[in-house]
Amino acid sequence: MRLYVQELKRILKSTRARVVIILAIFLPMLMAVLASEFNDADYLDSNGDKVYLHGTAALSMIKESSSAGNGEATVEQLKNALRTYQSLYEETGIDPIGGDFPLERYWQDVKPIASRLRLITQTYSKVNEPFDLRTISVDSLDSFYDDTEKKLTSVMESDQILRDPAMIAKAQQLFHKVNIPFYISHGYTRDAFDYIEFAVLILVILSAVLAAPVFSERYSSGEDSILRCTVCGRSKLVITTILAELTVVTVTYFIGIGLHLLISDKIFGIETLKESVQSLYTVYSLPNMNLLELQIVLAFSGWLCCMAVTTMSLCISAKATETSTSMVLSLIMVILPTLLYSISGGANWLLALFPSASVGLSNNMLMSLVDLRFLMLGSTAVWYPTVLVSTAIVEFLLFAFISHIMYAKHQVTK
Repeated sequence: MRLYVQELKRILKSTRARVVIILAIFLPMLMAVLASEFNDADYLDSNGDKVYLHGTAALSMIKESSSAGNGEATVEQLKNALRTYQSLYEETGIDPIGGDFPLERYWQDVKPIASRLRLITQTYSKVNEPFDLRTISVDSLDSFYDDTEKKLTSVMESDQILRDPAMIAKAQQLFHKVNIPFYISHGYTRDAFDYIEFAVLILVILSAVLAAPVFSERYSSGEDSILRCTVCGRSKLVITTILAELTVVTVTYFIGIGLHLLISDKIFGIETLKESVQSLYTVYSLPNMNLLELQIVLAFSGWLCCMAVTTMSLCISAKATETSTSMVLSLIMVILPTLLYSISGGANWLLALFPSASVGLSNNMLMSLVDLRFLMLGSTAVWYPTVLVSTAIVEFLLFAFISHIMYAKHQVTK
């Protein structure tokens, strides 16, 4: 325990660690604030002049105007939304969800039902075909939730990669677990959840920066030669160092992501976290979660990725004798999956084997959950988020073990 405490003190006393910890706290907080800037609204004041709102002011107006539409998207509520849309179209001759509809009536009559209209549109629209909500019969919505499963199947059958019967069967199995009716609660936006993933990516990169030089700087300074001659050298020392490094990374990560979520939930409203994933993204999204549960999954999957990246960086550091080499290689390994995903055009087993496979721009855990992504293991279809979590756990333990072996067997250069 004494050696563990000494290692913690050694890590925290370094200038690098202090800078990383400050950035790991400040940058996620900044990401949470920036996420609220992607809200815009306009309305007519008492003089008939158009007033433009941006940021939190626009968000407040959107939430206030949409509050009447919060609640379960029952079949009856969907029918009422469609009736309202069709009657408004017939009354004004203008598409209520088009840009020319009177602003005053839009905020009063259309905005509260917009999310339900979007669910209907997603379910009944067809690829490359114009869709008009006036052509939908109100009574046809009796089978709405059965039709959402048909939509899932049709989307997968139209995709060359996803049309495999095993993938479709697995997707249907997951979709059957989704709670219905969906719940709608206006507030959180997709941009806000994208910024959660940006915050996780930043924290993963910083964890690599923190861990990469740990052993290699000891090699280059000659400190390692002295430590290996002590009673606690080699095996006990490397285990203690790994545990201390993982402790610092874990505490820093959860402070950073915790502050991000706390600020974000305060801005967008904790009450909006009851919304179903399907309401915010697509009706055929597979996770049986509300937005609060989605946040928890993203936070803990990000932590697993942090652990895997940290032990990978320690493994590189245990082998490399130059600090710059271990730092560059670690950062390349973190960023490489994002580049490979863009080149390959989708998820594959090679990408899943990278410790940082679940963080990035398009290849992150959020997109893997809300999009339809599967991998084939023989004749068995495996949901891609399951693969990402499993590989992160395995690599976390594997790289920790390899780091121990590599450091213990390292030969001091004379």
